[in-house]
Amino acid sequence: MWLLSTDRAELHFFSAPGAVIGGYAILSHTWEDRGEQTYQQICKLEEHCNVSNEIPRDLVSPKIRHTCLLAERHGFKWVWIDACCIDKTSSTELSEAINSMFRWYAASEVCFAYLADVPGDDALHAPGSAFRKARWHTRGWTLQELIAPLFLLFVSQDWQVIGNKIELASLLADITGIREEALKNESSYSTESVATRMAWAANRRTTRIEDEAYCLMGLFHVNMPTIYGEGKHAFQRLQQEIMRQSFDTSLFVWGRWFSYTYGAKPMTRQRTYNVFHVPSLDHFFLLAQSVSTFGNSQNIRYSPNTIYSLQPYLPWQWKPEHNEPADSEKRTLGPFGRLELPKFHKTNYGMKCRFPVFEVQGITVAMLMADDNQEHFGLLLHPTNDNLTDPSSVCYSVGWGFDMPDGGVSFVRRVHLGKDWYNLSFLGEPVKPEWRDIYIADSFPEYRKVDRVALCHPLHNILPAPPFRFPNWLIDRLLVLGLGTNATPLIKSSPKDGLGTPLIASMYFEDVAQRECILFHFGTCSASATPSPHQDREGTSTHAADAEPVHWATTLFRTPSL
Repeated sequence: MWLLSTDRAELHFFSAPGAVIGGYAILSHTWEDRGEQTYQQICKLEEHCNVSNEIPRDLVSPKIRHTCLLAERHGFKWVWIDACCIDKTSSTELSEAINSMFRWYAASEVCFAYLADVPGDDALHAPGSAFRKARWHTRGWTLQELIAPLFLLFVSQDWQVIGNKIELASLLADITGIREEALKNESSYSTESVATRMAWAANRRTTRIEDEAYCLMGLFHVNMPTIYGEGKHAFQRLQQEIMRQSFDTSLFVWGRWFSYTYGAKPMTRQRTYNVFHVPSLDHFFLLAQSVSTFGNSQNIRYSPNTIYSLQPYLPWQWKPEHNEPADSEKRTLGPFGRLELPKFHKTNYGMKCRFPVFEVQGITVAMLMADDNQEHFGLLLHPTNDNLTDPSSVCYSVGWGFDMPDGGVSFVRRVHLGKDWYNLSFLGEPVKPEWRDIYIADSFPEYRKVDRVALCHPLHNILPAPPFRFPNWLIDRLLVLGLGTNATPLIKSSPKDGLGTPLIASMYFEDVAQRECILFHFGTCSASATPSPHQDREGTSTHAADAEPVHWATTLFRTPSL
């Protein structure tokens, strides 16, 4: 690792954190829009100063200079700053740094969290304070920089220390959703469930799509190559790496859920596909496409690994207050037969899982061995409608559609099943899960993926060519925002009939999970004696376009009327 000397701001290499005699300070910050001083720039500055006999610290950027001065005042000879202590032109060094960064923050003697948008006289605890609204709390990388260091000092925009992580733990818990005990190091962050740790990052953002996975590697003790350009596949790889080292099924507890099913009527499997299986299919798979889908998974626990469990399962969880004799049958058999833990591994046919499973009214439900300290969760499953399936082995997709008592419809991935494993019920019927091996589709198969940009080709190939096009950059931007489409533009009419008929076309982009949809209308206007607002004064045909959001009331999804 490269460190800056605090007295001169010169780079020195150390083989490991333990090789830094006297320890080092480290900076946590958000990058400025105009950019940060890089490793190469610091090296060139050192070369210049070797000739001019100047001190590099006097010439570096204000942020680097103030960081060196602050670390020096606290008695440290060395400081690490991500912007200038990583040679980002070397993919090998960048990957090594990203894989080691959590450990570097954890090994530091002190971390300075510089808040560029918080004044020194800010009333930190006041509602709406600058500290509460600080950009630092919204970025993906700063999550590990909050969790990893044992001692963290918050620094205002004028480089004054305004508090530390321990004394501000209650306020930080309110802002971030992270338990005070984890912030105070009274309990390890690693004892929190996978879903809870994901939820900490759900509302944070990164500039690069891949970084929403890379910035979480340390939080889950995962190491994997960094491949910028792989897009959302990085988050898929992160989840696969987590599964390789953990039994924790809370990884699958994301998306919409039922707290109760009273009055809800399950749709037929075909109707579930007709209503919900468009255009973004991410919610039908076991693994999430983005950490943002864990926003409502804050308090999910992996039941067999919980000290104060909703209900004991493994022998170590049984306590005298449970009134269980030492030779109790429940200690060897359990509620689903033989005592087992869920197992899962990836295959080319989907995720092979071993869960307690039951079926009610044609719906398959897998017990996830996860709870929210109130009830146990089940994962709803249905046989996939993929044509390329093995006739000898069913592969399931996740979720089911329901008609709600208020007349709406809802797509649900997980359900509450009760607080007693021995007396579970679903849709008003008692159930008895049994351990089974099943295949669940973990992600959208490559052979079914559609080039979303190519969907607009029918519109662009109209002859004679219309006076507009749906730009590729707009499609890409909508995809980044989570709004996808599998439907080509609906072209109601075309000017090629020679009758002067105007072109009218529509196209929609949707995010089913977030209940959002944008409907685009575009076309030409026909000539008329009285010019319309879309025509010129000679009455010749012009073109028009607009976009409108489509809102849901009590429904989760509605195909817009085109």
